Amino acid sequence: MKIRYLIMISFLNWFSHCTIATPFQKNMNLNDPTISNHSSVVIAITEVEIEGSLSIRSIFWDRVSSVRSKLQQNEGYLGGAIRREIFGNRAWTMTVWKNESALDQFVYSMEHERAMKEGGPAVKKSKFYRGYRKWNEIPLSWKVVETLLAEEGRSE
Repeated sequence: MKIRYLIMISFLNWFSHCTIATPFQKNMNLNDPTISNHSSVVIAITEVEIEGSLSIRSIFWDRVSSVRSKLQQNEGYLGGAIRREIFGNRAWTMTVWKNESALDQFVYSMEHERAMKEGGPAVKKSKFYRGYRKWNEIPLSWKVVETLLAEEGRSE
């Protein structure tokens, strides 16, 4: 009986860390002749761990959906993807921008500010990374994303 119990606990622990991700989606409105395969672009990566009641977590995910639905309207947005644990509490975003100015405009936009204010109560921990890559290196694998966050990310 103990072995069966240990196997079940091990399976549930493994299963709780399984993730699902959207494929990287390039901005459909992207028609910028200045972006070539060798252009340097800004990549922004976020990892959050959420907690709280179902209601608080639901507000967080509603705000995430709202921001994602408007990303393509942001000038300088080149593409992005999102990943989350199926049964866990962690999620990651990866967005790519033409330059720092475009990313900063998004970060301080009304939609993002609203998401931070309303979804913030669900955030237990967060980690951020901002760096540069060549456009032809995008998208990064999620393994690379996790390594960048672990080695160079800043926590808040």
